[in-house]
Amino acid sequence: MDRILKLRLSLMLFLEYAVWGSYLISLGIFLASIGLGNRIGWFFAAQGITALFMPALCGIIADRHVRANRLLGMCHLLSAVFMGLTAYFSGMVEPDFMKIYLPFSLGILFFIPTISLANSVCFMLIKKQGADSAEEFPHIRLWGTIGFICSMWAVNFLGISTSYMQLVLRAVLGVVMALYCLTLPKCPISEKSVGKGLVSAMGYRGFRLFKQKDMAFFFLIAMGFGICLHISNGYAGPFLDSLAVKPEYSDSILVGNSMFVLSISQISEAFCVLLIPFCLKRIGIKRVFLVAALAWMLRYVLLAYGNPGERAWMLILSMVMYGLAFDFFNVAASIYVDKSITPERRALGQGMLLMMTNGFGASAGMIAVQYVINGFTYSENIGGRFYTLGNWNGAWLTFAGFALLLFVLLLFFFKDLVMSENEKEN
Repeated sequence: MDRILKLRLSLMLFLEYAVWGSYLISLGIFLASIGLGNRIGWFFAAQGITALFMPALCGIIADRHVRANRLLGMCHLLSAVFMGLTAYFSGMVEPDFMKIYLPFSLGILFFIPTISLANSVCFMLIKKQGADSAEEFPHIRLWGTIGFICSMWAVNFLGISTSYMQLVLRAVLGVVMALYCLTLPKCPISEKSVGKGLVSAMGYRGFRLFKQKDMAFFFLIAMGFGICLHISNGYAGPFLDSLAVKPEYSDSILVGNSMFVLSISQISEAFCVLLIPFCLKRIGIKRVFLVAALAWMLRYVLLAYGNPGERAWMLILSMVMYGLAFDFFNVAASIYVDKSITPERRALGQGMLLMMTNGFGASAGMIAVQYVINGFTYSENIGGRFYTLGNWNGAWLTFAGFALLLFVLLLFFFKDLVMSENEKEN
């Protein structure tokens, strides 16, 4: 593959995930600081609802009507405009929920499909070069994770994790990404109508897979793992931020650099993915899923009992657990779907997996999680800004119990996948 093109695609994914990382993990901290901590779930639910239809809709447009790189740029530009409006309304003396939520939701509406569009641009241009995407894409995708981490560090060291300026940064990066997309090589548009309807493209035909009891059980478990993921994205930040009100922790490096601490999760994710092939070969896919459930449970228990003082190691270890939990289900689940479903239905299966984890898991799941959090915590104005205080210990242990339930269900009801030696090696 041409090195220059590979560098350009790497930069594209770096910017794509830098846009995402500039707000995804810090958003909960900011919302809590302006007194909207009890509505964090609604903001993450917006991402889940959007994930149910926008990626497929934009995929159809990119396949048939508009070049993928141009559509990617247009989506980023529109998203940046609405995120800029969100920043404007967030900076008011008395922020109003609806004035913030509506432009944010529109910004998310145009941003979420860019993740799959960016991948499509990569695959199209790699294929155009005649290169092997399985060999080239992982190296390019790594720069996406690096971009996400760099944005988190920028938010941390610029001191804007509790400020609307993170949304300004998000909007600026979106404009930069939109302009960069104009410089990319042209992506091909299919000259043939593939005859694929919207319902099929959006993956709703994947619900037919629920007729198979094993797959129905797996997809429901996948939604549970999706909920676990978004609990961490939405509420780990406000929890660490709340520790600053305790005098014994107010000067802690961990509390003062919460976004840097949370970025350890993404660093762990980058390394843990390397363990997947080895673990699949040695212990099988069922035990890999069990490790993921156990890792989520341990993450929540460590958050419940850790502190920035003598138990700082618990907080750090909880971040490491995130990488293990995320990779050992999300990556292995894609492999499970690929090996469990007939070739002609694999695309449906992968679409269904994404819908259950990032669609239903992030929408209905996060609204339910919000009610749990609100039952244990409350928002209090201290020194001119709001903190989410209360029984965080009880909340984390409740989520640990949920992860334990996933572990038990997998242990007793999930049928392991028997893989051939060649499949294990691949």
